[in-house]
Amino acid sequence: MAPPAWLPPLNSHENSVIDVLISESPTPDCSQINANDIPSNFYIGLHVYVSFHPEDDVDMKIEFPGLSVRIIKPVNVENPEILVTSLLDIILDEDIIPFQLEDFFYREYNLHGNPSSWFYFSHPNILIEKLKDFILLVHRKPENAGRKLVGVNVEIRRSVTVPKEEFESWVNWYDEQKRVYPDFEEEYMRAISVPRDPDDVLDESVSLMWRRSARRTIVRELESVVVKVDDDGGGDSSEKSCSICLEEFRPRARATRLPCRHVFHEHCIGRWLAGNHVCPLCRRRLPID
Repeated sequence: MAPPAWLPPLNSHENSVIDVLISESPTPDCSQINANDIPSNFYIGLHVYVSFHPEDDVDMKIEFPGLSVRIIKPVNVENPEILVTSLLDIILDEDIIPFQLEDFFYREYNLHGNPSSWFYFSHPNILIEKLKDFILLVHRKPENAGRKLVGVNVEIRRSVTVPKEEFESWVNWYDEQKRVYPDFEEEYMRAISVPRDPDDVLDESVSLMWRRSARRTIVRELESVVVKVDDDGGGDSSEKSCSICLEEFRPRARATRLPCRHVFHEHCIGRWLAGNHVCPLCRRRLPID
């Protein structure tokens, strides 16, 4: 099957928390990496992870994965100026980290593997300075002197809070895709392991500013219909129940039909459109002009 046509928007929700964790890594996370392929004997193993959580999950134990990108970047540790330039290129690369590294929490594991306290920082330059100092500590560690390949792992986690109804809609869509396509779960995980298109990420950020007004326009222009349920149970299953809440339509109930002809409860699609401009079932984009 083709890769999923829809992935969670990374920058369309305001409420999020960013954690940055740094630790020493004697060997690369990815076992397929060949030391001979890295021009320097020192590397950064970067893992950028974005997860989504329903707003009522205070402890953030329930999540929907949106991005999980791992890359290996060689760095020059012999020249501090070149090292800082390399770190700037990595941390500020929107292809790799598709969100602003501002207002984040930082923790590092010392050379004995013990974690520090969490620290709050508000600018990526502070992270670059911290990362530079940690890399030089690892590089100068006596035990690493004879190793062919030494590295530092940098994990950047962004936890995004979304409305409960929207989160449930995503989960319902995901479960439905798994039911229809046996290989969907594998395809989805493969899709979120690839960096997003920077233009798409920028569009998400811009759309956040006018989504609420656009949503009101969309809802006003959608078609209101009366649901007809066949007594014999025939017909398309998508017309018998709302794919957002998964509840069956009551006979003669009012519902909303999208341009793609899919039908949903009025209150369900209204909440969905507060954060999305696509059909929850087929992912067709809705007109917003």
